[in-house]
Amino acid sequence: MSEGLLHPDEALALVVEAGRAAYAAGGTALLERVPLGEALGRVLPDSVLSTLDHPPFDKSAMDGFAVAEGRPGEARPGPWRVVGTLAAGAPAPRTPGVGEALRVMTGAPVPVGTSFVQRVEFTEAAGEDLVRFTEPERGANIIRRGENLRAGELLLSPRRLGPGDLGLLASSGYAFAEVARRPRVSVISTGDELAPAGATLGPAMIHDSNGPQLCAQALSAGAEASFHSAVRDDEALLREAIEGALEAEDVVILSGGVSMGDFDHVPSILASLGVERVFHRIAMRPGKPTWFGRLGTKAVFGLPGNPLSTFVNFEVFLRPHLAARCGLAWRRPVLRLPLGSALERGGSDRVEYLPVRLAIEEGRTVALPLRYHGSSMLSVLAEAEGLARLEIGQNGVEKGGFVDVGLLRA
Repeated sequence: MSEGLLHPDEALALVVEAGRAAYAAGGTALLERVPLGEALGRVLPDSVLSTLDHPPFDKSAMDGFAVAEGRPGEARPGPWRVVGTLAAGAPAPRTPGVGEALRVMTGAPVPVGTSFVQRVEFTEAAGEDLVRFTEPERGANIIRRGENLRAGELLLSPRRLGPGDLGLLASSGYAFAEVARRPRVSVISTGDELAPAGATLGPAMIHDSNGPQLCAQALSAGAEASFHSAVRDDEALLREAIEGALEAEDVVILSGGVSMGDFDHVPSILASLGVERVFHRIAMRPGKPTWFGRLGTKAVFGLPGNPLSTFVNFEVFLRPHLAARCGLAWRRPVLRLPLGSALERGGSDRVEYLPVRLAIEEGRTVALPLRYHGSSMLSVLAEAEGLARLEIGQNGVEKGGFVDVGLLRA
């Protein structure tokens, strides 16, 4: 590892701990109660218990006939006298007597004492209000009260809420979810060379991609994001923009201006504003110049200006930090995959993240390294489905060798 550079895993631990500390300091002020219809994608920071048994009553798993004598597979064929019909949502009537069957629909509550439900496919009419069983039944076809979950048992552990989670909450009677407040993020792009998307480019100018990209990443991570138009490499202008963002937001993300150049003013401005530097420069490619600091519970990330570096740094550091600020321990889904072609690199003094796509070859999933010429090559992300991680000292991986791939599109 290059001398004086922090290992990215150590840097990540510091970033996550800062997020956890911010969440702990905020307490209940960082929680809000929202209707289930507005809770998709929100972070549930605390476990939720079931308020009732699932299901709350014994219910039929089949359309068929409920009887209270005999056992599945051993009951006499009949004929059985049909004494009524029970639909889902209707209260169960009396228990069928000897020789009687109750027609039931899927989901209907079965009467107390019901032995089993004979599915309708294994029956035939045997006269008016009479039915005969044509095949032995293999099971009771009854979902017993509390069979899936008992009242007071764990319903959901902390997580980012998905559609299935919301359905489960609703099934237990919850109309609202207690979720973490979205972290407020300010994105500031820096550089004299930047022009907004859609603007006419002057000589030696480029469109600012980092601002829109970082805002989109922050939104996808569950934050509220605001984007400042690109700020020139002017100390006074940068100071004004950063100072305003620190006053208003929880997290400030700057792209560019954090390296060692004559116009890289960000570290000195942050120091003058009282932001405590936690680390600057890490043993990671792309992203060596990365800067991270704290001001109370607020966090500041200074990311390199090259767009692929910015993207990778957000995924490695910002996404876990934002989750931690919501009380959630988050880890990217990682697959251990063989390479579909050899992967080589020029230097092995840093941890490196390389874009790959996934393919099926000979019946197994493989990772295919993408053509990649450096951290300014943003176009590679159009194909990238994951980031393969190479460790310090690892010069390359031969075809068929295994790498850890963090999924980007899971």
